[in-house]
Amino acid sequence: MKKLVTPFAAILIAIFLSGNAYSQSSFSIHAGPAFPLADFGDDDVTDEDAAGAAVGFNLGGKYLYSLNDKGLGLYLDAGFILNGLKKSVRDDLEDALSEFTGADVDIAAYKYINIPVTAGLNYTFKANEQISLFGDLGIGFDFLKVTRMTIEVDGEEMEANYDLSSHLAFKLGGGLLIQDKYIVGLHYNGLGNHNVKGEMKYDGVTEDLEGSDLKVDILTLTFGIKF
Repeated sequence: MKKLVTPFAAILIAIFLSGNAYSQSSFSIHAGPAFPLADFGDDDVTDEDAAGAAVGFNLGGKYLYSLNDKGLGLYLDAGFILNGLKKSVRDDLEDALSEFTGADVDIAAYKYINIPVTAGLNYTFKANEQISLFGDLGIGFDFLKVTRMTIEVDGEEMEANYDLSSHLAFKLGGGLLIQDKYIVGLHYNGLGNHNVKGEMKYDGVTEDLEGSDLKVDILTLTFGIKF
């Protein structure tokens, strides 16, 4: 991915500089469900790569700068994606810990927060007066935060806190623009292979957690409004 950043950025700059007097810009907001893919959504607790993420939601905003009347443009997009942990995974963890400790275990599970920021190319094709088709391709960075997890056993509490992680990311997809106002989009978000680190607190003692890899792939379905 790193090898693609420089030439892709150069292409964007070249297209921007080659733009003529024609230019239009717009801003849109969007929201919808977020579906974890591959390892990110895998709930097999015996697989160390499985993240067990549940279906969540996404919201965000997009700035579009049109370069010409042929439909070519540049975009900048920032989003917020929240996925919890699947109930089956939480139940499996509680059962395993209960069996190991011989006591009742209560887990307040962590959640996954991704904040991707991407920029790239947009192409919009006006099919008729009511419908336009568009496609997006961009690269950028994703910022991942795994929220706090607490484990309570017989009144004793353990707390795990995780560091913020960032990684190169890309976004690919498209959708429909209806009446030049309403947007329906479907995008694949390859948000990188993050190395998540943190610390565990228990009985006044803090210990570092060994870093673990977390590959994040998410499909987002969005419904938006263009301004």
